[in-house]
Amino acid sequence: MNPWRRVEEDQAVLMVIDFQEGLIKAMDQHVGKNAIRNVQILLSFAKEMTIPVISTEQYPRGLGATVVEIKEALITDPIEKFSFNCCSVDTFSERLDRSGRKQAILTGIEAHICVLQTCSGLVEKGYEVHVLADAVCSRRKLDWEVGLRWMEKKGAIISTTEIIAFQLLKEAGTEKFKRLSKLFK
Repeated sequence: MNPWRRVEEDQAVLMVIDFQEGLIKAMDQHVGKNAIRNVQILLSFAKEMTIPVISTEQYPRGLGATVVEIKEALITDPIEKFSFNCCSVDTFSERLDRSGRKQAILTGIEAHICVLQTCSGLVEKGYEVHVLADAVCSRRKLDWEVGLRWMEKKGAIISTTEIIAFQLLKEAGTEKFKRLSKLFK
C-alpha cells in the first residue's frame, strides 16, 4: 500500500489505545489535556463519517478505566488487554479484521510502549498506519520522540489530528465541513 495515500473515510479505523485515568495522570498536564481534546475531535469525525473505532484498556484494574471525556464518546466498550501489542489480542484483531479496512489512525498512551508495539504489529499485518503525534503521549518527552521516530522507521506516517481531519473532509463549503471544522476553534 502506498504510504502517501490520502486517509479515506471508507478505509480508516480509529484506534484509541489506553487513554486511562492512571496513565493520563502520569502525563504532563498540558500534553495529556491536549491529547484528550484531539481524541475527542477524532471521535466526532469518526461518528460523523461512520469510521469504526477500536479502543483498549491496559490492565484496567491497575491503571483505571478510560477517561470519562473519551469513554462518553465511545460506541463500544474498550477491549481489556495485558499485551502491549494490541494486535496480539484476539478481540482487537477480530474487530479490526471485521472492519475490512486497511488504514489505521493511531492514538494512545504510551507512545513508546503500547502505541509503538501496536504500530509495529499493524505494519507487519500490512496496514497503512497514521500515528498522530498530537494524540499520543508518554511520561517523558524523549520516550515520545524516540517512539515516534521508531514508528516512522517501521513504516508509519507521523501526522497530526488536523492533517488527518482535513484529509477526511477533502473540501470546504460542505455541511460536514461547516459542522466539523468548528471543532478546531
